Amino acid sequence: MERQASGFDAAVVGPGIAGLATALGLAQQGLKVALIGPRPRVHRATDAAPFDPRIYALAPGGAALLERLGAWGRVDADRTCPVERMRVFGDAGDELTFDAYAATVERLATIVEESELLRVLDAACDYQPSIARLDAQFQALRQVVGGVEVELADGSRIDATLLVGADGANSAVRAAAGISADATLYRQTALVANFTCERPHLNTAWQWFTEEGIVALLPLPGERVSLVWSAPDHLAPELRALDAASFAGRVSERSHRALGGLASIGAVHAFPLRLLSVRRLIGPALALVGDAAHVVHPLAGQGLNLGLQDVDALLRAVGGREAFRSAGDGVVLRRYERARAEAVALMRVTTDGLARLFAIDDPLVRGARNAGMALVNRLKPLKSRLIRQALG
Repeated sequence: MERQASGFDAAVVGPGIAGLATALGLAQQGLKVALIGPRPRVHRATDAAPFDPRIYALAPGGAALLERLGAWGRVDADRTCPVERMRVFGDAGDELTFDAYAATVERLATIVEESELLRVLDAACDYQPSIARLDAQFQALRQVVGGVEVELADGSRIDATLLVGADGANSAVRAAAGISADATLYRQTALVANFTCERPHLNTAWQWFTEEGIVALLPLPGERVSLVWSAPDHLAPELRALDAASFAGRVSERSHRALGGLASIGAVHAFPLRLLSVRRLIGPALALVGDAAHVVHPLAGQGLNLGLQDVDALLRAVGGREAFRSAGDGVVLRRYERARAEAVALMRVTTDGLARLFAIDDPLVRGARNAGMALVNRLKPLKSRLIRQALG
């Protein structure tokens, strides 16, 4: 087998958003980095589908990390939209509102396309001379003195003092390291699609807990919105079978016509929802970030933000290590794992609890949960704490 130039300080598997940000941040610390994996296919805007169906509500903390990496300023501002307000409705009509002005912040989040983040991070990595791009798939790993040996699908091998698994929920790195993951299916399917809207969205994100699942509309530039409908599995095939006009009408109905009539722009995409809990975030000379480390329900829109918080914590742990420690030193990695334990557990418990609570079809439970929403809406200190948590 061919051995590539060894002596990498870090090897990052997975050129998605978390992987690209990790590789870029480590390289900017002066480390020699191997970025492993084929470049992802990204959405190309067309007249029929002007926006990527994969839309994220990026928290200010995530934007701050990308700013420090020199990438955020390269995002096309005309393709982003601020979220200044969020309105959440229970299935009895009770409302919970979060407002940026009341929280004395500029915005609660920024809506941005996955393809736009991939574009700027990918370009930044290409311009970083200490990053070597290796397009072959990760194949296997072997522990060696001072780090790991990584074998790629083309038969080549590299050595690194730190291996970062940023290769998604079905992480091959995690499996090769023997780190177990517990997956729980929600029996829900997320339907994502974009629409034009009859009424202006006023930079507001909307969410409804309904008997047909959780319906969220996120503001896009102009009079457009992006849908995430977490539909029960028994309903999802029926929704997917609808033509574009009928589906738009169904979404408008489920959103109580808050934005008037909707018209589809682009196709409807679907993926099953699950909770993924990983026993450990680290192994010998190894760290997991992003979806390789955790997957939560999308109802809070925090999946990407959790992943970028992982990246931030790992970069801080590696960048703050003592001079005599390598990037993959066990002490350094335990610092990273401790820094992430509480935040990941809190988000997992919160999103999982809410998803299960609103899936219970019982009049008593329905009354209690809607009363709880109304109570939280009146408790300003609690609302402020929730906003601070979401800001990252």
